[in-house]
Amino acid sequence: MICPHCLKTIEDGETFCPHCHGYVGAVSRDEFVFCEGCGARLSLHDRTCPKCGRPAPGILSTDSASADLAAGKTASFPRLTKSLIETEAPRMDEPVSAARALDDSVDPSATNVLDRADLERASARAGSAEAEEDPYHPRRRSYRGLIIALVVIALAGGATAFVAMDPLGVMPGVYESFRRAAQETFPSRQLAEAGSASQDAPADDGDGAGAEPAADEPLTDDEVYDFIYAAYQQVVSYDSEEAIGQVIDAFNSYYLEPDLSVRQSESQTAYQLRDAIQQTIDDIDALEAPEDTVYAEDIQHVRQLAEWMYGRVDQICQSWDVSLAIPEGESTLAQQDEILAPMRRAGTSDLENYDANVDAWEPQRK
Repeated sequence: MICPHCLKTIEDGETFCPHCHGYVGAVSRDEFVFCEGCGARLSLHDRTCPKCGRPAPGILSTDSASADLAAGKTASFPRLTKSLIETEAPRMDEPVSAARALDDSVDPSATNVLDRADLERASARAGSAEAEEDPYHPRRRSYRGLIIALVVIALAGGATAFVAMDPLGVMPGVYESFRRAAQETFPSRQLAEAGSASQDAPADDGDGAGAEPAADEPLTDDEVYDFIYAAYQQVVSYDSEEAIGQVIDAFNSYYLEPDLSVRQSESQTAYQLRDAIQQTIDDIDALEAPEDTVYAEDIQHVRQLAEWMYGRVDQICQSWDVSLAIPEGESTLAQQDEILAPMRRAGTSDLENYDANVDAWEPQRK
């Protein structure tokens, strides 16, 4: 066969010409060829890339290509002559395909690498096209945000109305829980001052001196005596080891305890005893004795004994208030003087007055 590139006779079945190293194998005339170095589009007739000078694909054999490229050379090609150039011209008898016409018309120095500026302009055009509203497919306005806002407003309004109307009657229990929590946090602020009635009418819860006789029946002196003597015995019982003795022991042992929960638990004996004494004072104040009763002085004496007993316990409760106000983790020892300050201010006058008069003021039947 004759090499179509150098027009020399070569053996049949050769893929590359041994004289010009041109590709003589079966090649589709409609196939595009690109440089393996820079990616430039090559003509089917090019032996080297017109842009970077690299041999076209298929020009070099495997051995010669590796040797030439390792040496930094492209290849040794035969010098182009007029006859060789004429062989490169398209033949009139060959059918002209679209790929062949495009391949011959395209700039051989062009590459198939996309330009960044072209990509950015194409992206901008695509974005502007998306921004334009399609007259055939108009966008539907979304009301999802408005619906969510309306649902939230409806839920909040319903919850507010439920709390305000309280159809299940649960709010009184909630209010009571808040009241108990406030009483446990600041117990000394929940009671009336010593010597004043905490309620308009007395309530007998089992800790008081006794219920007052019916208001529509006049009290006799014997009934007044029974009541005031029971109140006296109750005041005396507060001065026992089981009552104020436990209050003093609990305070001395735990008012500097680092654990707040332990302090809260041990302080309850003091607050409970103070509540009981206050209830006794309220019962005495609610007693409607006759104006000319012979036990008028005994009533005043027993009430005074109860006030002195209240003062003895109240100063301990005030010190407990300061101790319980110290948060968990803070040092109670550093605030010991502040805790004991209420007891120092109160002194021992209540204890001394009580001890001096408790025996002499015991009610006697007249």
